[in-house]
Amino acid sequence: VDLLRRLDPMLGTNGTDGKPLSVTQSSSSVESGAVDSSRRWIRDVALGGDHTVLLSSNRKDVIVFGKGGENQLGLSSKPWVSSPAKSKVLSSASGNISAVCAFRNCSMTLDADGQVMSKAGKCSFELKGMTK
Repeated sequence: VDLLRRLDPMLGTNGTDGKPLSVTQSSSSVESGAVDSSRRWIRDVALGGDHTVLLSSNRKDVIVFGKGGENQLGLSSKPWVSSPAKSKVLSSASGNISAVCAFRNCSMTLDADGQVMSKAGKCSFELKGMTK
């Protein structure tokens, strides 16, 4: 949680005045079906061998950091990224990323059906009977 708060100081706040969300605020927004449209919320996190991949709540932006020597960050030839950076290779203009995956020296984004949308690094494996 501390790392995520360093990445986003507004994490856990209402996004406007920096005050923490109360239990009633968070539960009422879930019940009403309200969707947070800010880019500050993290929707998904994946941990690879030596790298981390984050999906923002807008389902477009993929943020990466860590070891990138095998291009697993999608940041062409950066061996190490210590501060979070947006990966253009893994991000999507359409905003339909459902999940991020990371393992060893590979990162991927998945759509709602679990199909691979984009990948970075050395991703050679068998997925749903197909070699990717």
